[in-house]
Amino acid sequence: MKKKQNPEITKFGKRARELRKSQKLSQQESGLKAGLHYTYIGAVERGEKNLSLQSIQKIANGLKVKIAELFPSQELSSEEKVIEKIVVLLRRKELQILHLVLRVVKAIVQENTSKGEN
Repeated sequence: MKKKQNPEITKFGKRARELRKSQKLSQQESGLKAGLHYTYIGAVERGEKNLSLQSIQKIANGLKVKIAELFPSQELSSEEKVIEKIVVLLRRKELQILHLVLRVVKAIVQENTSKGEN
């Protein structure tokens, strides 16, 4: 008989999978970065593991995210989903690139603000 899964653990696993895939990491690569076996990562993503805080911290460190990012508090709006994708793209970039991106974004926002757009 199959054990009923806890919906919160299932949501956590789904979120961990989303973050891993957004970084184009395999379960094996994610496991290596987190110091966990890839089969454990798979079980977490399927909602089959009741994780310890230590394992949650390892997964967050491996994905280079804050622990809070692994817990989906609510459904994201379309705008928040786009912002999250931008953050994921920029997460591992050099500081010089980040400053350049910031200048470009500021210029775009100022341009749209001066045209009366929001």
